Amino acid sequence: MHTRRMERVTATLREDDLRELKARVMAGEADSRSEALRQIIDEREELGEEYEDLRTRYEATTERVGDLKDQLEARERRVNALEEQLRERSRVEDKIDDLPDRLRAGMGSYEARRRRLLDEASLAQRLKWRITGVPVDRVDALEE
Repeated sequence: MHTRRMERVTATLREDDLRELKARVMAGEADSRSEALRQIIDEREELGEEYEDLRTRYEATTERVGDLKDQLEARERRVNALEEQLRERSRVEDKIDDLPDRLRAGMGSYEARRRRLLDEASLAQRLKWRITGVPVDRVDALEE
């Protein structure tokens, strides 16, 4: 094992910091206060590296969350558009379902208009219409 070169320094510490060093020595975590101080410095360095790693992961996660939010908003817009299309389709289907009834109702009014025209027409007009057909849909049918 390679031993690093060490230099002696003098440091002035607060009481709490000195108590921490002594506590490490008493707990058997370090052989001396100097070793306890070196451990704290090493731990700080390791914590700094861990912090940088966590910060990088946090930034990547934040970016990923932003991307996912954008995707979610796009999907919500798509769902809204599809729901609107579905509502429109339902309206069209309802109109299609109602169409036979409307046609039947229109036929009844067609028959009523035809009967009225025949009732109001002269004998010659009725004979003409027997050949050409009753012009029920023409506005000027009464004028013929």
